[in-house]
Amino acid sequence: MFSADFLVFCSILSAAWCQSVLIPKTLNTTSGSCILIPCQMTTISESVLDNSPVVSWRRGSLWKYYDTNNFISEHRQKEPEMELIGDLRKKNCTSVMRNLTGQHSDHYFFRIQTTNYTFTDNKPVKITVSDSLPEPNVIVPGIREGEVASLTCTVPAPCPSLLPNVTWAPVFGGNITQGIQLKADGTLSGFAIWEFVPSFTHHELKVNCVSVHPVDGGDKQASKQVILSVEYPPKETHISLPGLVWLGNNLTLTCQSKANPPANHSWFMKREGVEEKLGDSHVLSFIATQEKTGEYICEAQNLQGAMNSTSLQINVQGISFTTFLSILLSMLLVLILSPFLILLFHRSRSKTPHRHETTEVENIYANSSTVKSQ
Repeated sequence: MFSADFLVFCSILSAAWCQSVLIPKTLNTTSGSCILIPCQMTTISESVLDNSPVVSWRRGSLWKYYDTNNFISEHRQKEPEMELIGDLRKKNCTSVMRNLTGQHSDHYFFRIQTTNYTFTDNKPVKITVSDSLPEPNVIVPGIREGEVASLTCTVPAPCPSLLPNVTWAPVFGGNITQGIQLKADGTLSGFAIWEFVPSFTHHELKVNCVSVHPVDGGDKQASKQVILSVEYPPKETHISLPGLVWLGNNLTLTCQSKANPPANHSWFMKREGVEEKLGDSHVLSFIATQEKTGEYICEAQNLQGAMNSTSLQINVQGISFTTFLSILLSMLLVLILSPFLILLFHRSRSKTPHRHETTEVENIYANSSTVKSQ
């Protein structure tokens, strides 16, 4: 029943009294609670069982006070409250220690006694009483989109009369099964199994296993957080193209998608009804020429599936960006210089005499010459 050390004890009086007892090597609990000590006697004389045997557990730190006059009330007060709950007739010596505090952490030795017979274990069980609770143990198997996932959380249940409540939070659908189970070593544990159907939206979500343990004076709580990793095929696959397409430019197309595990990407170009594979990579780079005009498609794929992007039509026509920029600068230069050229033209015209003014000047000089000759 118990996967514990097999402890063999033999009476020094006779080989007929040879005893064998199975108990755990270590046990843990929290202050304010109790603890179950699994115990099984595999060999014991029927005469011992018929003689009203008494089972006790001797504390290692007080060992020297037992069976002496010095073992007075002050030493007894340091011992925990002990109760035998096993059926000795069935060789079950399972016991419970109650009202434990941190000062009860110690080594405890099994002892069985009758009027004419006493047997004491020489290898103890180590009991540790802590103020805090141990962290829950969480098992998360591989999770795939669309397949039922089963998350298991377990916590020790050292006290059979104060059992923990174990659950998950937050919960998005599915069912939670809770309960107490008997382990191979005879101890108990509480569990919560959460079954649900995940989607890719649950990837990287944080969930918590929470256990609440009733103890004397209130409750104690422990929790453990896990981050879900949901495997799913590529989603939202699309092509990103920064900027405009100019003849002769270096173009870089980026394939983007959501996937777990991360997707591998392949590129295809469709032109005049013919599809051509361009390569396998996350990005596709090339120089824009008229031969590169066509539909571009990206395929994202992982072990869970594949998804194509919507096609991206790229048309490479006209002039290069450098030529376009030169023309644009020339036009801007003309627009900027035009007012100055017009102003210079008007100024040059204002400095040139009109023809009728020249004729009048010539007439004046002619008339002046005529008068002098007379």
